[in-house]
Amino acid sequence: MIRQRVISAVVIAVVLLSAVLLLPPFWSAAALSLILLAAAQEWSGFIDGSWSVRRITFLGLTLLACLGLWHLSATPAGLRAALWLALAFWTAMAAWIFVLPRKNGRTAVFIAGVFALSLAWMALVRMRIDWPAGHEAVLYSLLIVWLADSGAYFAGRAWGVRKLAPLVSPGKTVAGLWGGVVACVLLAVLASLWRGQGLGVGLGTLVITTVIVGFYSVVGDLLESHCKRFAGVKDSGNLIPGHGGVLDRFDSLLAAAPCLMLGLVLLGGEWR
Repeated sequence: MIRQRVISAVVIAVVLLSAVLLLPPFWSAAALSLILLAAAQEWSGFIDGSWSVRRITFLGLTLLACLGLWHLSATPAGLRAALWLALAFWTAMAAWIFVLPRKNGRTAVFIAGVFALSLAWMALVRMRIDWPAGHEAVLYSLLIVWLADSGAYFAGRAWGVRKLAPLVSPGKTVAGLWGGVVACVLLAVLASLWRGQGLGVGLGTLVITTVIVGFYSVVGDLLESHCKRFAGVKDSGNLIPGHGGVLDRFDSLLAAAPCLMLGLVLLGGEWR
């Protein structure tokens, strides 16, 4: 099982990085859109176990939300409004998970999915298409997710005692969260050394931004776990051998992408 997970993880990383870094912006955005489409299909399964009007309605509203956000984000003011909406949404999701974890239901899962998926799609595609170095911004969001998750895993195994959100995901610990923070700090330092002034922000600012995005990436992971617990399933799907579904691998990115884009917009306009 572990070998299968490692092989799948390597294949996923190679395919995703190739799509982000090697494809032209339009085709790269198309590949990211396909991933989000698969994730939306899996999320609809949390709402209803079999195909129904509710699942089709969810997919339709998610598509409409994507189109609406795309239109809204076409102007600088509209983009900022959409990104502030994303931050408010993920802050509300953090409160739901850490303060009111027992308050769950089909409507909440439905609404959370529409916002999470459409806001992530808007941020990823806008970064990739609109920014000259958008491929690096998308890559940075992926690195935040991967390193925060890896830091949390190793720190949790070594020192994890106190549970982070026991009613949502019993395996996550406070020590794991701090491990993810350390990994994010190291990533920011390396990125600053690599890009230098091309980032348009100082090291301290980049560290703070990266740590905040890393925290919200954990919230994205926990939100999917919360919805899976409501649906009574272990994995969101079975598309990826050893890993479950697409959502099981990209749930953290749903939160990280729009939160990172907001930080970059506020700090320097774009990843230059």
